[in-house]
Amino acid sequence: MKQPKTYNPTKHPKNTARLFQDYEDDKDVLRNQLCFLEDIWNFWEDIGDHIHTFLAFRSVATGKWFEQSIDAGGGSFEASSLLTKFNRWDYDQYFCPNPFFMPSRKRQFALPTRFGWCDMDESDPESYDPWPSLVWETSPDRYQALWSWDKTHKPSDAERFSKALAYRHGGDRNGWTITKMLRLIGSVNHKKKYDEPYVETVSCDWTEVVSRPLPLDRDRFKMAHTFLDVATDPTRYNREQVRKRYAKDLHPKARTLMGNRKAYEPDNSAQIFHMIAALQEAGANTDEIACVLWTSPYFVEKHGQNLGKLNEEIARVLGKLEADE
Repeated sequence: MKQPKTYNPTKHPKNTARLFQDYEDDKDVLRNQLCFLEDIWNFWEDIGDHIHTFLAFRSVATGKWFEQSIDAGGGSFEASSLLTKFNRWDYDQYFCPNPFFMPSRKRQFALPTRFGWCDMDESDPESYDPWPSLVWETSPDRYQALWSWDKTHKPSDAERFSKALAYRHGGDRNGWTITKMLRLIGSVNHKKKYDEPYVETVSCDWTEVVSRPLPLDRDRFKMAHTFLDVATDPTRYNREQVRKRYAKDLHPKARTLMGNRKAYEPDNSAQIFHMIAALQEAGANTDEIACVLWTSPYFVEKHGQNLGKLNEEIARVLGKLEADE
C-alpha cells in the first residue's frame, strides 16, 4: 500500500504517527499502546467526565473472551495492568474507539463520537473516500481504519457514516455499529491461518476530516438490519434439550448443522445465520439460540467462545429477519 500522506509533527500534536517503531520489543510496544489509547481518549475531552471505554482480549488457548470497561479519565494505569495481564502473545487484543456513559458496551449507552471506523477486510484502503486518518494492517493485506471528523456526531449519525464507508468501498458490512471492537495496534493476530503477524500502523494523519462519505441511497441499499440489543446467557439451557424441544419444527438442514461436531459446511457465517433463523422461526428465545450456538463448531471456528460476538450475531440475524418482515 502506498503512503499518500506524511506526518508533520508541528501540525499534528498527537503521538500515534511517531509510535510503534519496534514491534519486537514487548515493553516498548506496551508503552506505545498506552500512548495510542490516550490519543484516542483525548478526542473525547469536550464530551464530559466519567467516560467509559473498553478493552477486550481473546485467549489463544481457549478462545474465551474477556472484556473490561475503563474510566477514560484516568484509565492509563488500569489499561497498563490489563495489557500486561492479557499479554499480546497469549491473547488477541482489542479496543473500542467510541465512548459510553455507562460501563456497559451497549448502543443505548453510547455517547457522541468524533470517529468513523471500518473493518476494511481485504478491500483497498486507497479506494476509500474520504481518506482515513489512521490505517493499520491486522493480517496480510487486511486492514482496519479510523476517521477523525472535524466535529462530534451523535451515535446514529456516526454509524450512518461508518456504514456508508463499508458498503461503498467493500468493508465488513456487519462492522458499522458504534459498539465495534477493533484490533489494537502492536498486538499479535493469532488466527490459525496466519503466522502470528503483528498488527501494524500503515499510515497516520490526524488532520480533521471535513468531508463525509456519500450517504447510502435507501432505495438502492436496503437496511442490513434493525439493531437489536441482545444480552444472552448461553449457559442457561442445555443444548441437546433445546435441539430436542424444537426438532419437529426445524428445517432438516438446521437439525443437521446443530448436530455437527465439526464444521463440515463451508461459510461459517451462512450456517450461523441458518441456525439462528431456524430456531427463531421454531419459537426459541434468545438464550436458547445462544446455548446452541455457544458450542457449535461453526460459531467457535469463526469467533471462539466470545460472548460479545455471540450477542452480535444473534442481534444481526434477528434484526435482519425483523426488517424483512
